[in-house]
Amino acid sequence: MRTGSRNVRRAVAAGLASALCLTLLASCFSLPGIGGFNPLADLQSSVEARASAEVSSAVGLSGLERKAMFNVLYSQIFFIGGFGADLYGLEETQGSVWRIKSVDEDGSFSAVEAERAFLKRLPNGDSWWYLAWRGDGESWEFEALMDGDQMARKIRYFNADVKRVEEAVFDTSGKAKPDSETAPPEEAPTSELALEDLSGYSKGVETVKVGAGSFRAERIEWTFYDEDEKTTYRYTWWVDPKAPGGLVKYEWAKSGSKESVSGELVSLKKGYKTKFASY
Repeated sequence: MRTGSRNVRRAVAAGLASALCLTLLASCFSLPGIGGFNPLADLQSSVEARASAEVSSAVGLSGLERKAMFNVLYSQIFFIGGFGADLYGLEETQGSVWRIKSVDEDGSFSAVEAERAFLKRLPNGDSWWYLAWRGDGESWEFEALMDGDQMARKIRYFNADVKRVEEAVFDTSGKAKPDSETAPPEEAPTSELALEDLSGYSKGVETVKVGAGSFRAERIEWTFYDEDEKTTYRYTWWVDPKAPGGLVKYEWAKSGSKESVSGELVSLKKGYKTKFASY
């Protein structure tokens, strides 16, 4: 991580705010210094911006919603806690389930479940992943084909409205306009975090108990002071290289505020198979 870059810090903060404080379509959280984030409003605006393309599309409105929702959820699931999914990889057919909790200033909270699994690596270096997000009675499931830079090339999902599996292909050439039907999700803001940077933020090793078990994890703390907001933000990651994906727990907090975001690894699974005949 480039500690001297405020742009990177802001990108990570904004990414985590939007990524980790969703209570899927049902409510709106606001992280201080970041502003409100309403996934339903974002989804509606995406649908409106691309309505003209939808008229001539055979995908259907529900299909467009799912593509827009994948773009919203991509970094939230794939980069749990703002932690790079490529730092400690998963094995094929291996996955993890996370519980993410957001606490508001008044003490109210909501929780969601995020799941990701590495399904299959292809000979050209691309890979298939399973990504799911569940909360407040809503459930979203995708299988995503990622390129070597872990950017989504296409997604597959089951459209219950028309009772069939559908596919959306993204334009990864960089030529697609942000509001176009083929625009891929934006690059996750954790892309600046490198494995060799972690030791510089280490606060030692401690035993961490989460739903998935007990781990001897390195506590990594990253804080920065936002001069514009006169506020200090703190990110804490607990990392065990022996754990699939490395990360086992994380917390986000702001000085002088009751608002927070936390997540923990609740279960590990093996034997994942494609649900949508993706390969």
